[in-house]
Amino acid sequence: MSLAHAILGFLREQAMTGYELKTLCFDHDAQHFWTADQAQIYRTLEGLEKRGHVTSRVKRQRSRPDRKVYSITPAGVEELDRWAATPAPLPPLRDPFLIQLRFADRLSDEDLLHIVRERRSAMQQRLDILRARAAEEAKGAGRDAILHRLTLGAAMSDARSTIDWLDGALETLSDLIEQEHPTEPGTQSRLFARRTDERGSTS
Repeated sequence: MSLAHAILGFLREQAMTGYELKTLCFDHDAQHFWTADQAQIYRTLEGLEKRGHVTSRVKRQRSRPDRKVYSITPAGVEELDRWAATPAPLPPLRDPFLIQLRFADRLSDEDLLHIVRERRSAMQQRLDILRARAAEEAKGAGRDAILHRLTLGAAMSDARSTIDWLDGALETLSDLIEQEHPTEPGTQSRLFARRTDERGSTS
């Protein structure tokens, strides 16, 4: 998926300004699978306009700055349909947390466990937000609404899977720390208390 095609998709639904694309679409509808900042959106709109996939018009306003409203062209609809019918390649694997974890062997036990717990907390928060959005949009009918719910379902599935993996990672690291400090007083009791708390935070 490219940002250009995402913009074409949203403009096919309705004409919008670049600001509206950012706030209504990428900060809301697509926030669980695609992000874009304002500068990226405007640069992409400029390229789409040069290729004839969108047009723009300036809407005058009396007491507020003028608005530049973008609309998709027939050529843009054709390009969007062509892209939508093309199987998408797997995205490149880039996860800063896994890079961080891979080289975290010099951290203290507490710091190592802390970064994993913080990641789990963040993923749980993401899952809670997705669940709330899915509940809000559960009653929509039609193909568009169903496809949108499928994207939310995919994001929730990813979040749940990641939480399960993080719980397993915490178990593995706790066992490792116990093995490395078999005679250190209090180690097992502290880790047991942590495990109980983590298991109590259901995903």
